[in-house]
Amino acid sequence: MFDKIIRENQFKTNCVIVVYVLIFVCIGLLVDIIRVDANTFSDGFYALLSLKFPLVTVIMLGVALVLIFFTINNFKQILLSGSEYKEIVAGNETNAQEKNLTKMLDELVESANLPFRPKLYLMEAPYMNAFASGWNAKNSLITLTTTLVQNLSYAEQKAVMAHELSHIRHGDIRLTLMVGILSNIMLLAVNYGVYMFLGDSRERSANIARMILLGLQVVLPIITLVLQMFLSRSREYMADSGAAYLMGDSKPMIQALQKISGSYAQSDFSQSDRNPTRQALYIFSNSEIFSTHPSIENRIKALLNQ
Repeated sequence: MFDKIIRENQFKTNCVIVVYVLIFVCIGLLVDIIRVDANTFSDGFYALLSLKFPLVTVIMLGVALVLIFFTINNFKQILLSGSEYKEIVAGNETNAQEKNLTKMLDELVESANLPFRPKLYLMEAPYMNAFASGWNAKNSLITLTTTLVQNLSYAEQKAVMAHELSHIRHGDIRLTLMVGILSNIMLLAVNYGVYMFLGDSRERSANIARMILLGLQVVLPIITLVLQMFLSRSREYMADSGAAYLMGDSKPMIQALQKISGSYAQSDFSQSDRNPTRQALYIFSNSEIFSTHPSIENRIKALLNQ
């Protein structure tokens, strides 16, 4: 079962990477068409294929590959940037709270009979949330916010940790890592292409290319949101189920979800997190429009029906 899920998630991840590389290449191609200033759009393509070197296209391809490599090797710094955080290392805990977190993770790793132990981080934040990430299980991490740890019981904290550990077991962390980081970088690339390469040319091909670039500014965020919705909604149900399995009881996970959603209902934390790369990874999303997560009601209903 897990092997099939992991294979499917790896295939989806590769598809996402290919799509983002193609989008970067398309942005470069549009900019090149503006640059050659041909009379028509088709003349612009012909000029790039036969007369002029598609410099920006090649550069954007290189940028895409470099960004993927950079993301794989620096995901921890990218995802945790903008917040104070601390790695909780077994044997080097400084208080009872940290010892409890280490104990929870050790118990879950043993219960799941895993050959790896993800790194554990505590992130300073005024909201209750958590996420897991990594390129693979061996370099994976689990992050809990300080407010979550302070406001949930031991069993509820452990259920949240089990939820995040399930993401790692299911192999979907690589997928959401690529979506969360590459989508935001891609939008920056589109904006850069629009504002830096518009030029003053009035040739029809350049105008068409500009219109497509401007359209991408509107379309790409929607595509990204839809992709995040599909990925996150399916994976959240699976992780909730995985948490209930590891805990041997669905009640701690239900209670944790209720407390987290209740906290968000009382306060608006939309401006508290300045790192957009984490949004698709969180255990809970408070967005009402284009929500990347299933509703709490549906998640609880699914847990009760197990």
